[in-house]
Amino acid sequence: MASPSTPDSVLRVALDWEVDAIDPPASFGGWNTGRVVQQMFESLYEDDLEDEVASPTRLIPALATSVEISGDGLQYLFRLREDVRFHDGTRFDADAVRFNIDRMWNREAPQYSPVAADYNRIGLEALKSVKVLAPFTILLTLKEPFPEFLRYMTQEDAPGAHVFISPTALKKHGNSGIADHAPGTGPFRIDNRFSTAFGSGVRLRRNEDYWGGTPKLKGIEFKPYPSLEDRYNALLSGDVDLAYGLEGSDLDELERRGFVVIESQVPYVWYFIFNMNDPVLSDVRVRHAIAHAVDREGLSNSIFRGHTTVASGMLPPASPSFDEGYKFPYEFNPKRARQLLKEADVPPGWRLRIMTASAGSGQLVPTRICEYLARNLEAIGFGAEIVRTEDWVSYCNEWRSGLPAGAGLSQMSWGMSCDVWLEQVLHSRNISPFGFNAGYYSSPAVDRLLDKARQVQSDDQRSKLYRKAHALIMDDLPALPMLTLQRGSVCYHPRVKGFRNPRQNWHSFKNVWTDSDI
Repeated sequence: MASPSTPDSVLRVALDWEVDAIDPPASFGGWNTGRVVQQMFESLYEDDLEDEVASPTRLIPALATSVEISGDGLQYLFRLREDVRFHDGTRFDADAVRFNIDRMWNREAPQYSPVAADYNRIGLEALKSVKVLAPFTILLTLKEPFPEFLRYMTQEDAPGAHVFISPTALKKHGNSGIADHAPGTGPFRIDNRFSTAFGSGVRLRRNEDYWGGTPKLKGIEFKPYPSLEDRYNALLSGDVDLAYGLEGSDLDELERRGFVVIESQVPYVWYFIFNMNDPVLSDVRVRHAIAHAVDREGLSNSIFRGHTTVASGMLPPASPSFDEGYKFPYEFNPKRARQLLKEADVPPGWRLRIMTASAGSGQLVPTRICEYLARNLEAIGFGAEIVRTEDWVSYCNEWRSGLPAGAGLSQMSWGMSCDVWLEQVLHSRNISPFGFNAGYYSSPAVDRLLDKARQVQSDDQRSKLYRKAHALIMDDLPALPMLTLQRGSVCYHPRVKGFRNPRQNWHSFKNVWTDSDI
């Protein structure tokens, strides 16, 4: 029960970057955007964000009350909630679902958005037809089985999101004007953006007519703090109640002061991606050498105080096919790194050019990680040049375009609780700029396994195929997984009540409140 003394509290949340334009199907701002969007918009099915145990997250009905899936996995019959309205009063129904799907999928629709279609392609490319059967019944038919169809629609900022926007508002504002004017159906609605010392913040207010019950909070303020130190100090000083991304700060001191420090595994990997078109890095021995050269344990312990763990691979924790028994194949071994570089006839004085953002959504402290890699390379007789982009959203768009000639590595933090993410970032048909395979990796053997895994309906068989594909990927090493999260991804003051921490990269605040007596 909410404290009777604080029925209208406002939760203040520290993010590590500004929130992208709020048009979820067409935004690519990372988890900062997704964490805000989660409070405002909904899919037909969602993660159970109140369940702190399930790994991967459990799927539950949201705007749908149920789904019937045909035995061949091709038809999804959704029955929709009949008591839902968008924030602008427009009724949510099957026509609204079709209108939104057409925006992301149907090139002939007047509301079609090439950006939304691009960002949501992985989730909707198997779709064959959309048919409204009744005001609150809709049938989606696929061209081929895609058993992760429901799970993919839960992914906030994947990029894009399979969430629903008021057709009335979209007709009024159009694709070019809907950003920050998009009414959803969620427990909170946008109030306004506001200026802070570190950029634009976003203020949400309670949706009094929310179909799932009135939220306890009056509102939420999301405030950007790109610097880890600034986020830490904002929590200590009381400027915010909850902060994301405090890995590497003094979490023990926070606990001594009574703050709640979350420890759990989420579907997250911080990784480097190699430019497979680079004449030096196209030699697998060079990629293996770099993996042997970098002391990932030392990185985790020295910069992040052990609050991160070294990544075992590109399948993130809390994803369906994550294998706890899989071991990263490349131990820290500078001698082996030198030997491989010699065998590959890498010229003396060769330097690795690394592209990075200075900060951003879920980015830990990227420049320090890049500098750490550079020092490891210098220790074996080579070096690195680090090229920084200051604006996170700009970096995302540049990164998605693919590594430019002359650049050897770029970095990203990502991961999903559905395994098709492996396909999204490493299948050859998703090579940039038409996908998110930013390093141009192409392996017919990996492609075949990913294609097969995508359609297999048996969970066990699908996981075996994804793990087999993953083993081949780690042999080729087109990407170098560095770190996953363990402790400090979320911290909050004990005045925050009702918070739940699922095995996911975002949270629901609809059952949260703050107690001013604490």
